[in-house]
Amino acid sequence: MRFGLIAEGKYPPDRRVVLTPDACASLLNYPGVEIYVAPSVHRAFPDSAYAEVGAILQEDLSVCDVLLGVKEVPIEQLIPGKKYFFFSHTIKKQSYNRALLQAILAQGISLFDHEVIVDQNGQRLVAFGYYAGVVGAYHAIRTYGLKHGLFELAKPSDLADINALKNVLREINLPPVKIVLTGKGRVGSGAAEVLDAMGLPCVDPEDFLVNEYPHAVYTAIDVCSYVQLS
Repeated sequence: MRFGLIAEGKYPPDRRVVLTPDACASLLNYPGVEIYVAPSVHRAFPDSAYAEVGAILQEDLSVCDVLLGVKEVPIEQLIPGKKYFFFSHTIKKQSYNRALLQAILAQGISLFDHEVIVDQNGQRLVAFGYYAGVVGAYHAIRTYGLKHGLFELAKPSDLADINALKNVLREINLPPVKIVLTGKGRVGSGAAEVLDAMGLPCVDPEDFLVNEYPHAVYTAIDVCSYVQLS
């Protein structure tokens, strides 16, 4: 079977990738597996890293049986009759991707949407995780600073790693705002780590509602806090 790693076509380009070079190396140990990689300057891994493990660098992926991507594939880049894995953002009937779904159907494409791939218990296998919470919280703080003219932080993509991100945040001082963090799962834990790195105290939801604080604080709530029975 021939797998193809597409070059992300949506703007702004996504640096994430479905298969790392190490993952490709593992897959290539199976008999009959070939991996083709469309060259890209935007991936987190250089093209050379894929070539070194035996993947074939090639623009034309029409020879592949299965095509793997992250974000939506632009309609003009779809290859009829192929099997695709990517986030189509159509499962919730998003109107802005109606034309994409129509094109997929019209071109006889089999779509395996990352969003609906689940295990035997119905739990998603490809979902937002810890780093989504980290980056999301950083973006929220960065946007707040820009909106109110308080500070101007670097984009997370311009920082080397999570430690660099935390170091940037430790250098700023928020006014006495109250932040609500909804959810305590993988994403929530990543967001909480960012707020903790800034030195923000986490207070009880009940205290959060009735007290004022001379410094920035946050509270983390889950589904039990969303609804209270009367």
